[in-house]
Amino acid sequence: MKAILKREFLSFFRSMTGWLFIGINLVVFGLYFSVYNLYQGIPTISYALNGMTFVFLITVPVLTMRIFAAERRDRVDQLTLTSPVSVGKIVLGKYLALALCYLIVIAIMAISPLVLRLFGTVSLRENYTALFGMLLYGLTLLAIGLFASSLTENLIVAAVVSFLLIFIGYISSSFVSTFSLTGPVAKILGWYDFITPLTDFLSGSFSLRHVVYYVTAILICLVVTTQIILKRRYNVSRKHLTLSAFSLVTIVAVFAVAVVGNFAMTRVPAKAAVYDMTASKYYTLGSKSKKILKGLDKDVTIYCMAKKSSLTYDYEITLKKTLEQYEAASKHITVKYIDPDKNPTFASKYTDEDLSTGSLIVVSGSKSRVIPVSDLYETSVDYTSYSQQISGYDIEGQVTGAINYIGSDNLMKVYVLTGHDEPSMEATFTRALQKLNAQTEELNFLTESKVPDDASAVIVFGPQSDFSEDDVKKLESYVDDGGRVFIALDVMKNSSLTNVKKFLNDEGIKAGDGAIAETDENYYYQSPYLLLPEVKDTNATKDVAGTLQVFMPYSLGLTKVKTDGVKFVNLAVTSDRAIAKNSQSADDLQTAVQETDEKIRKESGDEQGRFSLGLIAKKGKGRVAAFGSVYTFTETMNQVVSGRNETLFSDVFSYLLPDSGETSVNIAAKTIDSTTLTISAKVIKVYGFFFGIFVPLFLIVCGAIVVVYRKRR
Repeated sequence: MKAILKREFLSFFRSMTGWLFIGINLVVFGLYFSVYNLYQGIPTISYALNGMTFVFLITVPVLTMRIFAAERRDRVDQLTLTSPVSVGKIVLGKYLALALCYLIVIAIMAISPLVLRLFGTVSLRENYTALFGMLLYGLTLLAIGLFASSLTENLIVAAVVSFLLIFIGYISSSFVSTFSLTGPVAKILGWYDFITPLTDFLSGSFSLRHVVYYVTAILICLVVTTQIILKRRYNVSRKHLTLSAFSLVTIVAVFAVAVVGNFAMTRVPAKAAVYDMTASKYYTLGSKSKKILKGLDKDVTIYCMAKKSSLTYDYEITLKKTLEQYEAASKHITVKYIDPDKNPTFASKYTDEDLSTGSLIVVSGSKSRVIPVSDLYETSVDYTSYSQQISGYDIEGQVTGAINYIGSDNLMKVYVLTGHDEPSMEATFTRALQKLNAQTEELNFLTESKVPDDASAVIVFGPQSDFSEDDVKKLESYVDDGGRVFIALDVMKNSSLTNVKKFLNDEGIKAGDGAIAETDENYYYQSPYLLLPEVKDTNATKDVAGTLQVFMPYSLGLTKVKTDGVKFVNLAVTSDRAIAKNSQSADDLQTAVQETDEKIRKESGDEQGRFSLGLIAKKGKGRVAAFGSVYTFTETMNQVVSGRNETLFSDVFSYLLPDSGETSVNIAAKTIDSTTLTISAKVIKVYGFFFGIFVPLFLIVCGAIVVVYRKRR
């Protein structure tokens, strides 16, 4: 077998075939690598690998078409048929020669992640998972090409058959999805789908199921090829058990082993068969989710409003994989996919909304929660194209929150104070409370004599007009009885909020008279009034602690007032060079913000130093969380920092709500790693030329020299 392997491997490089195979594949990879990884600074080569899959439709048939067909055409296959070496070893030797040729391509591509690592943070584990998937994919296609070559003596026919077999496996998944195929045809095409397993590897998911799938596909091709050649090797008498019968039995047995093996892998729990190799652990459930699922004692069904095969985008694949993790984590969880085209009225049982593809409905008994697809992903604006881009996954937070809601017998109530021209809280933040299993209801002190007894917290959201003295007494009484109040102030209306500020002062928090302006460029964005504070590492801010985490524009400064029995938790602070401007009108502040070229200076009546922008005062069991900027908790400002303002809001409420560890869950969205590599134009040209032009061209030229030299001998 070694002799056959050596002969076949060298034959690829005694002609142009092997050189062209390696060169063309590397040219295409080098092109995508230059565009995605070098020019755009993307730290994973999966995009480049995915882009080059189509080229195998050409290069694999060209490499494999001669492997058996040429021998039959030249009538030298009799040497093979009469060789003392077993046919199985002959087939394996030829296949290994093809595999070694392909391994040269993989080995050269394997250098690219190491090159990228020179210019920033690169996850080698994620990159080499993608490359391993590409290796298995290519080896499977080579086995198909080998099989096609054994069917005929015509090289063109062998190449065409190989192309068609590979092409069907290339388009089968999208074909089923596009034409909404069902039944046996869809199942057969689903079994003959080479791209979906590859996509999982490229997305950072190492699946033993897919490894078994590719290996069994290779095994089937090699065994069938061996049996085809065996039928030509011997003449068999009809009076005895014919070899053709033996061949059929062998082929059926191999197919049976492949089917059983792949079926057995589907029964293996996802946690034992699928490994999340992504740097950010997109597909792995956190400890909070696992704890809730472990204690789940009710059957829960998660309906996904989509045909499973139609979910093919990166973010949809993440959704499918996350749902698999839920199903694997608890025997009480069942995931079902509902095709809206076949069952258009299904969602109407649970909601009046028109749900988009990929929306979820979590159901247990008579309780349900609908999760629109827009809630599953965080988005941000790409200002280079002015388009919305997905910046984070909130799938786990939403689904675990829904499961926890369904499993809870009692829901907390958070009252939102009205009657002072307060703006409405936007959906992002009301949904954050919903994730914590808190229902929101309006509270108006004109109709209520006090804060309701079932209130877990009260939100005072940017009042535009002042409290009455009676309002202050009701809130103070609520806090004295152990209540929790969240208050966010509007700097534009600050001068008229005398009683609001009195309430805060009585609770130990003094709100300044004017907006905070930063003079340290590290603490603001574009304008000194658009603040990027330092978030302290506390139990109420643990997920966003540090600098450049949250965005707090147009904020009042908060300071502590020494009050008996009051303790403080500082949430967010300015630099020690910040200036608290003297009382400003809304017009004065707008003018100051627009004059970004003017350097901020301390003027008469201003104060300079470090100020709190978020502060919690604790008095007994009572809590008052105050923020100097109501604008922090708006969707526009939240998107500036990819959803981290929402995380701050959730963390603070998770801290405020009583017994939150028992009744609520706060899981931050998983931010998509948008870190790009910083590569100079010169380096881009050098490495782009090396991978995309020099190496492939060098190999092709070497092949040409070898061929010319051999012809002249």
